[in-house]
Amino acid sequence: MLHLIQSPANGEENSQDIIHLVPSLTWAGDLQQAARSLDYEVVQPANDTTVPRVSCDVGGKVLLMDNDTVLFEGHIFSRERHTDSSRIAVHCFDWGFYLKQNHGLYKFTGQTPEQIARRLCNDFGIPAGSMAYTGVPIHRNFIGDTLYDILLTSYTMASRQTGKQYYIHFQGRQLYVMVRGTEPNMQIGAGTNLIGASLSESVENMVNQVAVYDKNDNLITTIADEEAKQLYGVMQRILRQSGDESVMEEARALLKENGYSQQITVECLGGTGNRTGGCVTVREPTTGLQGLFYIDGDTHTWKNGQYFNKLTLNFKSIMDEQDAGQSPEGNR
Repeated sequence: MLHLIQSPANGEENSQDIIHLVPSLTWAGDLQQAARSLDYEVVQPANDTTVPRVSCDVGGKVLLMDNDTVLFEGHIFSRERHTDSSRIAVHCFDWGFYLKQNHGLYKFTGQTPEQIARRLCNDFGIPAGSMAYTGVPIHRNFIGDTLYDILLTSYTMASRQTGKQYYIHFQGRQLYVMVRGTEPNMQIGAGTNLIGASLSESVENMVNQVAVYDKNDNLITTIADEEAKQLYGVMQRILRQSGDESVMEEARALLKENGYSQQITVECLGGTGNRTGGCVTVREPTTGLQGLFYIDGDTHTWKNGQYFNKLTLNFKSIMDEQDAGQSPEGNR
């Protein structure tokens, strides 16, 4: 059973479960967003005194729960009401919102991303959950970057050595950094829980050749995906190497992450475990979607007593790569 518990901005003494006043509700997340969002409408007819009054204060706390499981914890950041409407539109974010609203100044000399994450949590009073282990030392100066960019840049740099992809999420107020896994949460198939699916394919943003130059602009080497070059033509990027710092891992990552791309969307009966960072298996003969897919974006909608998911899927496991700050030598 779904519960939507709303508290006023000045405290939690008058918390209310208002789910009976909410005809529609949308809970969503995306790989490139720091925060999950929650949007809903509250029925509040102006002249009907039989309907309980709900304040929907900006700054008020909101909990979305499935029985005893907390799905979302955050605050109301905006609300909207019109004279010709009997509803209040409410827009909320979870605690990930603050990762992009706070900036820091840090100089890290050999700390790992997991240590950096715990330092940020400690400095800004964020309860720390488990942090994905990398063991990779990071040397980076961050001057005025957001906490989100600092965190994701550190894990992006580690990813090039570990070969793993990482994502962040909040459970209640606790921050977690996780490795994208391969255990599917749900099987989605035609004739069972699949409502619709779409598939688009593109090579518009492909990189199939990378030329590496030294600090004096002399060509060091070129690496390429020869098969992709033959099929689609040359699409080259250039990387410049400063000092003795190798950029070969970055060059290989450019080829890997900018190849032939697919955009996959499926709509299915709802499952609260279908969230960004996880994965599902899909079997749909019309589009040819078969196998394991990673969730890059998710939208959960409850309306008129029905519950649906819309998922943005990827056949590759990727992360929201960031490149904030500078190396101690002053180069990216």
